[in-house]
Amino acid sequence: MKSALVPLEPRSAPQPQSRAAAAVFARTAARGSIGGQALSAALVLLAVLAAGAMLGNGNLRARAEAVAHARSLEALAEARAALIGYAISYEERHAGEGYGFLPCPDSGNDGSTPIGACGARGVAAIGRLPWRTLGLPDLRDGWGECLWYAVAGSVKHNPKPLTLNWDSPGQFEPFTADGERLPVAAPDGRAIAVVFAPGPSLDGQLHPPGRALGCSGSDSAQADLAQYLDTALPPATSGPIAVSHGAAQPAAESAANDLLAWIGIDELFDALRRRHDFADYLDGLIGLAAAALRASLDGGYAAWLSRHATLTGALATGMLPPAEALGIPADARGPIDLWRDQMRFAACPGGEACIAVAREDPTRIEHCRAVLMMGGERVRTGPERQQRVTPVQRADPAQHFEGINAISLATGVPAFAGATRFTIPDRDRPATADVIRCLP
Repeated sequence: MKSALVPLEPRSAPQPQSRAAAAVFARTAARGSIGGQALSAALVLLAVLAAGAMLGNGNLRARAEAVAHARSLEALAEARAALIGYAISYEERHAGEGYGFLPCPDSGNDGSTPIGACGARGVAAIGRLPWRTLGLPDLRDGWGECLWYAVAGSVKHNPKPLTLNWDSPGQFEPFTADGERLPVAAPDGRAIAVVFAPGPSLDGQLHPPGRALGCSGSDSAQADLAQYLDTALPPATSGPIAVSHGAAQPAAESAANDLLAWIGIDELFDALRRRHDFADYLDGLIGLAAAALRASLDGGYAAWLSRHATLTGALATGMLPPAEALGIPADARGPIDLWRDQMRFAACPGGEACIAVAREDPTRIEHCRAVLMMGGERVRTGPERQQRVTPVQRADPAQHFEGINAISLATGVPAFAGATRFTIPDRDRPATADVIRCLP
């Protein structure tokens, strides 16, 4: 479904610089994110305060380092905001492909994401920040070095993952310089993207002289990687990758000094949820899937259920099949497949209207021969908190649906309750309400 969407400025949160700052960051993240301009101000203020303390001790070198540190943080904040903006407006530049994709890194030192794939499907990609692709100036850290960037295989744009939605996993695990795990706004605690400010070269590293155009170094990001980043990052893996956030004042010149900014999957979809038309877009996908499911059942009810459903109690149930199996035209399949793991169907095995669906009005009951259900975003807090990280969790109806819907899907009872359409009552809170489309 194509729509004319206007991307909103994503919200961000400051990145921790020490154990104390990490604790502050964790509290800030728990309360919710702040605006992009406020982020830059907070980061610069943090560095200025640090510089003031250093000046009090008469340390002029430390002052210069603090100023460079602040410039690095500001560049990281700008890059991070641009990446989120790219993801939540992807459909506008790539009609029919969906939202949430992040660009491949710059592998050739020209500021652009490469033409073609960056590795195999599902593996991370690492290189320089593609600032041209993001519509940014040639961002540099406080030491004049270009920013670097890593993206998880679960969100990179080429080759695309088979699914991408608010439950997509991350890959990057950020730690402080002294080994403390840093918070990420994601259920698995892993980031989907990281931006690096490499800082000055360490012992054993050589940053070549800058060039008139483009970043220093060669035309191969892979060849230059070890000369700029402190951690030896695997170039092609689908597993977790640890990244280290350097200290504001390294204990020694040889200590790790990379500064990081990262994005969690919840931050990306929090920003997408704030778009005024995202609810209509996602509801349109549900409607398209429901119409295709109904047409598939009309084309051979019992035969279709025998291929795609499992008999549970009085119902035939299953996950929404791939868009191709539903007969959806090729040019409309992509977004459906990105979201299909969020949708379940239930049908009366004999084709009669045996399912009762209660709506917001308790006196209104619909009778359906089948339903298409979507559980909405995860409940993130409280005793009803949901987790969809492991295969077992993702297969559990209670991790997607609430109340009678979770029970009925698990036991095969033909009774459900929920909204007809996907809506977002509060753009600052996850939209967790179950959506149920009745197929008469």
